[in-house]
Amino acid sequence: MKHHEFVLIGDVIQSRKQFKPEAWDYFHQSIKKINEEFRSSIKIPFKIYSGDSFGGICVSVESAVDIVLAIQANHALHKSRLVLIEDEVSFGLETKNFLHLEGPALWKSNDLVANLKKSTSFFLADLQNELKTIAVNTILNLILSIRNDWSEIEWAVYKHLGRDIKQKDLAEKLGVSQQYVSKISNKSKLKLVREAEKNLRQLLHGIDTTIH
Repeated sequence: MKHHEFVLIGDVIQSRKQFKPEAWDYFHQSIKKINEEFRSSIKIPFKIYSGDSFGGICVSVESAVDIVLAIQANHALHKSRLVLIEDEVSFGLETKNFLHLEGPALWKSNDLVANLKKSTSFFLADLQNELKTIAVNTILNLILSIRNDWSEIEWAVYKHLGRDIKQKDLAEKLGVSQQYVSKISNKSKLKLVREAEKNLRQLLHGIDTTIH
């Protein structure tokens, strides 16, 4: 039986129009940060290629979802589109270098990226399980679409949401009023997004449990 890998590939949207020279270093550092933060969730580290594209292999769909969310958060200055393919990687796994990989998963990625570029979505998955494909493509795209319009202050409030910090203390830390933090939390659907992220993880876990 062929072993399938979870290949995650992304590219920066309109990078040649948006990127300033100093932003390239930020882009490289953000990919390095993903590799460090998600070391246990990554089978083949993410590598940048063709200037503004990047790819790696995740250990599971769940880990890929977490990485996609983190990439959007880290790439707030330069938005990315991403595809996730569950299929065979025939050659190069032993090298631990994404640029040396070959196989159906990599070949499929070109078509998925092309299809994604024609749509208004930020993410597209092609998984072996149809329910997982529907769940990830629908829910994750809704989450990414909502978060896509967030300002820097909205991202800051979101990243502190759920932590052991009072709104008053968070407001002082961010240099805004407590009322403004409360307004942002409600207007930007921060809690709803957090709940959707949690529910997507639970749904994927439930599908796995049903399969096995």
